[in-house]
Amino acid sequence: MSSMSERARAAGEAFAELVGTVETLRDPGGCPWDAEQTHISLRSNLLEETYEVLEAIDSGDPKNLEEELGDVLTQVVFHADMGTRSESFDATSVCDAVREKLIRRHPHVFGGEAALSDSEDVVDRWESLKRAESGGNRSVVASIPSAMPALAYSSSVQRRVMRAGLPWPEKHAIPLVFGKIEGESLEDGEERAGEYLMGVARQVHAAGIDPEIALRKATVRLRNHVLRSEELAGDVPLAELDDSERIRIWDATEINE
Repeated sequence: MSSMSERARAAGEAFAELVGTVETLRDPGGCPWDAEQTHISLRSNLLEETYEVLEAIDSGDPKNLEEELGDVLTQVVFHADMGTRSESFDATSVCDAVREKLIRRHPHVFGGEAALSDSEDVVDRWESLKRAESGGNRSVVASIPSAMPALAYSSSVQRRVMRAGLPWPEKHAIPLVFGKIEGESLEDGEERAGEYLMGVARQVHAAGIDPEIALRKATVRLRNHVLRSEELAGDVPLAELDDSERIRIWDATEINE
């Protein structure tokens, strides 16, 4: 057995122990607080634990990250235990479903298709497979959770929009004064970008406007523009249209805003 298989086996045993521990906590005679939790009551806990993972990543402390990832995993197991008791899903089905998805979405690794060496090609393949799984009608933006913080939500929507080849932000956004400096390190670029974003937020605040609300509204308008364009395009994904037809549809839906 390979070392990877040994690691996988050990991880499976540890996961089974965690599932059993949570079962004991939520069984009669266990912990009253744990037993009374629901999917809804744990929403804030999952969100808080997720942010703690992000903070641990920023800290660069692997032990801290290990601990915080464990807390997120515990949240997953709690939800799986609730699914078990309602006979809707369980830890096994959760693991099986995501494993099957990973295999299905990586045919260049598991399916005998030609290997891909470019990460951009991998993302394109992933999106293409998602569309195929949904009957070819999957929206490029509808699946992004709008409850995300405004900046993260805006970034995700714009990244999807640009990957689809839509004329955004080049055609519609105001010119940016921020740009990449040749030879600048990633760390220096991030610091400068952060200062630029703070400066924009400060100017917006000075105008009496909440930047979070303003950015979310602008992102929702962009999302709705994409959804209208997808509706007009019919069964053909926007990314698969030729440039002129894609821009024609984009401009036509903009007129109707």
